[in-house]
Amino acid sequence: MTSEMLGVAEPVAVARRPGWATSIAWAAWLAAIVPSAGGLVLQALTGDASIPDSYGFRGWGALFALTCATVGAIILARQPGNRIGWIFAAAGILNGALQLAFEYANYGLLANPGSLPGAALAAWFASWVFVIPVLLVGPTLFLLFPEGSLLTPRWRWVLWAAVGNATLFGIGLAIRPGPLENFSSVENPFGIRSLGALEALVTAVQALLVVSVAASAGSLVGRYRGAGQTQRQQLKWVAFAALVVAMVLPLVQVAGKFGEDAFQLALLGIPIAAGIAVLRYRLYDIDVLINRTIVYGLLTAILAGVYTAMVGLMQRVFVTLTGERSDAAIVLSTIVVVTVFTPIRARLQAIVERRFKETHDPSRPLAEYVAALETRLGRIDQDVALRRLLHVVVDALDAPGGSISIGEGAGERLITTTGQAPFEPALLAVAGSDQARVRLAVGPRVGGAPYRDHDQAATGAAVAAVAEALAQQA
Repeated sequence: MTSEMLGVAEPVAVARRPGWATSIAWAAWLAAIVPSAGGLVLQALTGDASIPDSYGFRGWGALFALTCATVGAIILARQPGNRIGWIFAAAGILNGALQLAFEYANYGLLANPGSLPGAALAAWFASWVFVIPVLLVGPTLFLLFPEGSLLTPRWRWVLWAAVGNATLFGIGLAIRPGPLENFSSVENPFGIRSLGALEALVTAVQALLVVSVAASAGSLVGRYRGAGQTQRQQLKWVAFAALVVAMVLPLVQVAGKFGEDAFQLALLGIPIAAGIAVLRYRLYDIDVLINRTIVYGLLTAILAGVYTAMVGLMQRVFVTLTGERSDAAIVLSTIVVVTVFTPIRARLQAIVERRFKETHDPSRPLAEYVAALETRLGRIDQDVALRRLLHVVVDALDAPGGSISIGEGAGERLITTTGQAPFEPALLAVAGSDQARVRLAVGPRVGGAPYRDHDQAATGAAVAAVAEALAQQA
């Protein structure tokens, strides 16, 4: 463990935010919300018009813009230098512009043809600009999350490949000849007919963009393997949102419009999960959410397969015996599915818990910290050491927050607090005496999960070791 791990890697005190940070953050929010609101007004004005179906549901662009812009503004207001905040702010602004352009074109081209100037240009703009938010909230987010930097310099090639694919895809859509997407009566004003192979190129680049998204997701896996407890919790939030998206994606092919709507709603989870992770609000037990999603996702797929197979088998039996199909096949298949539900769920639960559940052992990071402190050459900075101890304990116990102080009686001095406050201590460790008496308290876990005796013992041993080290140099 390096000297950074002893106290300077994660400063406890929150830096004072400059006043301009909040202003810029909420200006970016307004830059997304104003065009989104304009688009929704135009959508309401065309509610009775005959508008051809588009992908998903109308108004999703405004909803996604609001979600991204709000998350981005909150992050930037608290952490102005955080690139994740800028990614979401930019995605929100672009989706707001997309919503306005799309509904402007609907009004000026379909609902009231000729009533608005530049409606064809708005339709052209809407036909390709969506590529940029896809790049931002897809590969770019996955490669930079949660610290705002690449895992290693080698990953820059994946980033550049994603940017290149997205650029070619957007340009291809912008200059593809023929009718515009969702506006079949409007020819692309910038289409280049001499590029005969452009359609095939757009399709190929689109496939490469999907590959870039998958490759960038590999960065999250690599980052998770070398991450500490706090960063792993952050990564789990985004992984959970991506898991939900991946599980809903097949519905697009099998459920038609419903599947498209479900997929779009699932996409909203990515900015929400990333915002929770960056701000480190432990509102839910993310391990339980991931566990339940995997279990019930697999359970649904298995039972759907069993049900389909049973209906087909029973119908064959009835046709063989009676020469006719029968609704009894559906009834019997439903009974079979209900019967096997509990055993399958229990088996899947056991498999998922063995495979995916992470065992939290606080003794290891606490022991590593104490060992590094004891072998440190030179004088220990008391406040820095205690601040770092609190952070190691909070991370190791997955606690929502805590406090640490030194001294006894009237001379006791609060060093720092972190996380949610105020709170009633759910775990308390006190060691040492007089000026070297260390008192560390952490709040109750979200959801009421109790601390184990092992947690208390590991924390108490670490606090005692730090108190002894401070007493020896006093």
